[in-house]
Formats: sequence, structure tokens, C-alpha cells
Amino acid sequence: MENERPWAVVVHNDNANTFVGVAYVMGRVFGLPVDRGFEFADDVHESGEATVTWCSTQEAAEQLAARLQVHGLRATIRSRS
Repeated sequence: MENERPWAVVVHNDNANTFVGVAYVMGRVFGLPVDRGFEFADDVHESGEATVTWCSTQEAAEQLAARLQVHGLRATIRSRS
């Protein structure tokens, strides 16, 4: 379908979450091992934001972003134009 496009789930750096906290949430929501969670936390810290995953629908991306937000992360979605 022409109108469908991938949607990114993006986590943004903030002053509220620690590296441990971000690593924990990545493990809890995505099942990532702790070392990969820390790598992701470092990416967010260094770049200001990092794409966690791509979803095929806006609804799926919104659901994942909401799961991250419930755990206190600043997460948004973005479409690929």
C-alpha cells in the first residue's frame, strides 16, 4: 500500500534517567541483554537520541513508544518520509 511507510521509535536523552535505568527498560521492553542495553544508553547519551526500532505501522510504533514512556523514558515516533 502506498500510504504505509515505516515508523521509527526514538528514545531521547534526558536528565532524569540513568544508564542503568535505560538499560533496564531496554531489557524489560525489548528483551535486550544488559550489555546491549548499556550500549543503547550510551548511544542516546552521545547523540541526544537513538532509534530503538522500526515498525511497519504507526499504531505499532505508538504502542512501543507508550511502553517506553510508562517506564519513564522520553520516547517519540517518527515516520520515514
